[in-house]
Amino acid sequence: MRKTILIPTDFTVMPLLLLRHAAVSESRELDVMFLYSALMPDSITELLFYSPQKMLDEAMSQEFRDGCAMIQNKYPEKIRNIRFEVFHGRSTDAFRTLAELHKVEEVLIPRSYTFRLDENSLNPIPLILKSGVAVRAIELEQTEYISESDLLAGLLTSPL
Repeated sequence: MRKTILIPTDFTVMPLLLLRHAAVSESRELDVMFLYSALMPDSITELLFYSPQKMLDEAMSQEFRDGCAMIQNKYPEKIRNIRFEVFHGRSTDAFRTLAELHKVEEVLIPRSYTFRLDENSLNPIPLILKSGVAVRAIELEQTEYISESDLLAGLLTSPL
């Protein structure tokens, strides 16, 4: 039986570390949903041409995509599916509804981490913590800055 987990993402190293942690520590197969929390466009022109996929494409680096693929390829018996969702809600009810709709059993969040925000993104952690959805805060050591390319190399070679 599969378990659906949600990992909030800012498309940096930390969500990839959470994905790897889940792959190593979970006993069940995983469906993983990365959640990118962003502001809804506010101009009529932007709304006419709005596309969640385009928003994800602009926010997500190729290194992040490669990191997801590497981890999924390294743990094919654990990670069955990785998908990305854009979340525009600003209330705990909106998040709870999203979690119920996607049958999210658990949200993995980093214990001590500050989300990297751009002009369009939001930090979803406060909503997640207040929503009543099961949350597991993971303490991952990251004592110094790791470039994305160095992380990708290390993801496959380093132990958890």
